[in-house]
Amino acid sequence: MEGAVTTTRWITDRPADQVCFSLGEFEEFKITDPRIPPVTVHINGAAHRALSRFLFSQQDPERDVGGDVANSLAFFSRVFGPPLFDQYYAAEIPFGYGQAFPGLMYLSLTTFSTVNETGREETFRAHEMAHQWWGIGVEPAGYRDVWLSEGFAEFSGLWYTQFILHDNEKFFKQLRDRRDAIRARRNDAAPIALGGRVVETDVPDDYSVMIYQKGAWVLHMLRNLMIDFRTMKEDAFTRMMQDFYRQYRGRRASTADFQKVVERHIGLPMDWFFREWVEGTAIPTYTLSWRAGAAQEGRYWLQLRVRQEDVPQDFEMPVPVRIAMANGAEAFIRVTVRGPVTEGTFNLPAEPKEVEINPLESVLAQVKAESWR
Repeated sequence: MEGAVTTTRWITDRPADQVCFSLGEFEEFKITDPRIPPVTVHINGAAHRALSRFLFSQQDPERDVGGDVANSLAFFSRVFGPPLFDQYYAAEIPFGYGQAFPGLMYLSLTTFSTVNETGREETFRAHEMAHQWWGIGVEPAGYRDVWLSEGFAEFSGLWYTQFILHDNEKFFKQLRDRRDAIRARRNDAAPIALGGRVVETDVPDDYSVMIYQKGAWVLHMLRNLMIDFRTMKEDAFTRMMQDFYRQYRGRRASTADFQKVVERHIGLPMDWFFREWVEGTAIPTYTLSWRAGAAQEGRYWLQLRVRQEDVPQDFEMPVPVRIAMANGAEAFIRVTVRGPVTEGTFNLPAEPKEVEINPLESVLAQVKAESWR
């Protein structure tokens, strides 16, 4: 202490790419939960109380925001693995963005003020918490691998929102909005693999579209590729993410490193997948047609045809198909769509009444239907 100046020295537990501080006259909202390390929320309570007299806003913003911070910390600890640090802070900032640092999250004034029922605020808060795993817990090895931070955090925020709200429609609405933005730029934007340099292109906003939004879609497609359609369990995908985090926790990882982990858990080469979705920009359009008829002994046959457009000739992707039958049963199958036209015939125990391609938004694609001809 020298006069009115205090000089302090801070030591980090591990190497840090960047650090920051939360400075100001804040009210502290502390959260203790046996599932997680302690969480402290810094909020400008006096300002919010003043604003609430003139504007319709959250009544207890520190509780709403703190709830998502703590719950997402618990959710990610379960599905990814233990966090790096023994305490966490979430600080309100007078700006419209968020940013994560080791053990600290900056959250925008907006998320402390907005009453929003779309699920976007939950996704935003969880996105910043997810960086404690993706971006800080596991750092991208280079500029081409930045989607392992931002795309992973974006997917994690969406996954948390689906889990905490128990509202699939809000989850799928956010996915579809991102799909529309990606499709709109698919012929002009650079691929995910260009990484941090996407922001240096003629349209800097493509960085958010390709790295954040498409990066999240890539993980969502892997999630659906690994789902057990008989039980709808996601254990295989969760084990893969835990393995990746455990192997590279506190280290740097590349896209190639992630691909190796994916291949180990799927049990097949996945170079085609990363070539199409990380290194490429094409987005397929699928047009489904089908017909059915009676077979012997009360069984039925179903013939499917999928036309694929807007992608190279060798583009392929396993695409789920949902079949609703007259007896009330439902079945899911995966059809590997390859080339301009893919056809297949399937035997069913009952008459098919409805056939849907790409349920659960399993593939980043435009979907259409047409009559059989």
